[in-house]
Amino acid sequence: MRSYAHAVAFVTLFILFAHLVVGEPYLWYRNSISQLAGQAYAHAWIMRAGFIGFGVLVQIAGVGRVRAAHRYWYREVPIMLYGLAILLSGIFSTSPFIEGVPYSEQEARLHTVFATAAGIALSVAILLFAFTDAPSSRRVVHAIALVLITTLSILFNALPTISGAIQRLLWIVGFAWLVYLGSNATGIGRRVEPASSA
Repeated sequence: MRSYAHAVAFVTLFILFAHLVVGEPYLWYRNSISQLAGQAYAHAWIMRAGFIGFGVLVQIAGVGRVRAAHRYWYREVPIMLYGLAILLSGIFSTSPFIEGVPYSEQEARLHTVFATAAGIALSVAILLFAFTDAPSSRRVVHAIALVLITTLSILFNALPTISGAIQRLLWIVGFAWLVYLGSNATGIGRRVEPASSA
């Protein structure tokens, strides 16, 4: 398996399922996806399983892609780190979305560290592809993805009342980019040599 699309499909199903079972006071446009796996929430196991499964599938796909194109291993490593960070954020949960519920602040801080690391790792991966992928038209797509992710990350912190909606857009862009990586002939972004005129 050399495509990250399987991991995206897997976690998307868990995200949708988690949204179906959550109730008030959770608000999708204000609360984060991480809070669907938050501490002291009865159905947190759904999103935690989604995060962990996503991380495992990203590792499997990353290894397959590195084996298929050893030369470009450095582009896959940040994606694998991104997947690992998401996996760990599923193990260490964020604070509850219900106020006044006891929770572990240390665990919540660890979750924040891993979630932040995931964002940084994904951004680094996109940047590397923007500089090295071929043909050049693909580099433009990577650059656009990086701009969108950077902009949405800024808005996420600047607009807390709709941070949930912004985060979902952020995840959609990231997922779309991961799926796009497999959209060329090889699925690993190797340089395509021009055909001989002889």
